[in-house]
Amino acid sequence: MRQETIAGMVLCIMGLAMLFISPDTWWTIAEKWKTKDGSGPSRNYAVLLRVLGAVFFGTGMVLTWTSL
Repeated sequence: MRQETIAGMVLCIMGLAMLFISPDTWWTIAEKWKTKDGSGPSRNYAVLLRVLGAVFFGTGMVLTWTSL
């Protein structure tokens, strides 16, 4: 397999994970330790996570499709 195909598949998997795993879970894993009160993710964090997931998935699909 070519490098672009592997990178595209990895981006697709990352994008789908960002889209289907809840933002609260992502925040707990990645960001909770950075806060003093641990109040939870903001609405903007959840929206940004979903948008990035869609961008990663779309980029992965383009890389995979063009490398075939």
